[in-house]
Amino acid sequence: MLSATEARKYRVGGDLGWTIPPSGAATYASWASKYTFKVDKDLLGFDFKAGKNDVIVVTKENFDICNTTKPLYQYKGPVFPRAAISGTYYLTFSFAGHCAKGQKVAIYFAP
Repeated sequence: MLSATEARKYRVGGDLGWTIPPSGAATYASWASKYTFKVDKDLLGFDFKAGKNDVIVVTKENFDICNTTKPLYQYKGPVFPRAAISGTYYLTFSFAGHCAKGQKVAIYFAP
């Protein structure tokens, strides 16, 4: 089990937070590329009010075409739990149009 001091917390998007980025999806891709996220260690914080926004996990195929109608999972709170399995997680916002405007991020969690 990890202690609270061993867990690292990241605010998705940095200062921008979780919103439609002014420079499109490249904004979040650039942010994610700066870090190495670890399975069962790192937490991603999404800056939004619970009940007003969300974060959904989708397949790569649905991520690429911004199909938000078939999420694998939906988080309604502002913190994404630790990833239990290494791999790439495809995250976006479920409201229509937000994904197409760049509010999406693919994050790789290393073992």
